[in-house]
Amino acid sequence: MTTKTWDDLYSTKVKPEEILSVVTTMSRLHEEGKNPDFHTAMFLVTDRYKGKRNAVEKSFVIIERLQCLGKLLKMKDERLRGWTMEGIEEGCLLTNDVVFRATALCSLKKEDERMHFDPDEFFDIVLRESESEGRA
Repeated sequence: MTTKTWDDLYSTKVKPEEILSVVTTMSRLHEEGKNPDFHTAMFLVTDRYKGKRNAVEKSFVIIERLQCLGKLLKMKDERLRGWTMEGIEEGCLLTNDVVFRATALCSLKKEDERMHFDPDEFFDIVLRESESEGRA
């Protein structure tokens, strides 16, 4: 078994579909009247990769990326307005799937031992993904 560094771990590739799968399932659970939270997301991800090669690394990085998205959303960057909309329920944010695609594709940055997305890089990816889908 090889020992991975934190840099190796954080460079684990994630496909947009892997992020979208978690978000879609969480949304479905919410629509069914359940109250999915961070722990639900962790369970969904670890269950999906259980028994697969790099399961721990993949699960960790997906959850980390979702947390970085959460930090970005809390910043209330004006650039989000084009791809998000407040939902009817308090605290519900309707989000275009290109935001989740960028969550998978944006590189992770480390500052003071905390991971985050560079907002400029993130929104460049959102724009690029929007154009590749033929939607603005």
